[in-house]
Amino acid sequence: MTAATQPEAAGDPNSHRARKRARTWTAIHLAAAEAAATHDRLADVTIEAVAEKAEISPRTFFNYFRSKEDAVLGLRGAVIDRDVAAGFVVEPGGDLVEKVAFLLLAVFRTSNHRQISQQHYVELMDRHPELARKRFQHVDDVEALVTKLVTDKLAESEHWRATHAEHSAEDTARMIVTVAAAVMRMAMRPILAHPGQTEADADAILHRTFALFREVTHS
Repeated sequence: MTAATQPEAAGDPNSHRARKRARTWTAIHLAAAEAAATHDRLADVTIEAVAEKAEISPRTFFNYFRSKEDAVLGLRGAVIDRDVAAGFVVEPGGDLVEKVAFLLLAVFRTSNHRQISQQHYVELMDRHPELARKRFQHVDDVEALVTKLVTDKLAESEHWRATHAEHSAEDTARMIVTVAAAVMRMAMRPILAHPGQTEADADAILHRTFALFREVTHS
């Protein structure tokens, strides 16, 4: 199994065990965010203190988060659900850039579950610059994951190989992901400005942003 086709957490998300894990995950995240908000240096925030606040052991902490920075930001490891990966098909005439943007958005949604307000999040980023570096690294990880999947899908497509023999699948995938990510970032501005919006609202904004992108690039 490649990194691009890892399944999401298995099991029924409504089971007692899944709900308990979700509560523990949230408790650790909130404890880490609170600790970061009350310390001038993130280096002074210890996993032991976060674990004690969340009423878990330090060893258990690493069953939920890879680092204290991930815990503060509410980040999970980026994965693409196996079914989503299988359903991603390069189709002749399709808008592959928009399709990739929605794939990026889906991965960000499954890997970012912060339970703090946008204002609190921004304040933490300002207080601790290393969190910004972690955030950028997470974005890079997501884009690399999606690039790998798109590369594989292009290489598997007989139509794409026949019509783009002069280009490498990897270079093409990188270009597509770069453009898709740029348009998605523009769409995220109104989404972040109104955090109460539903996923359907966010999807509609992304669709409208791509309509503008197509209009601008084809004018």
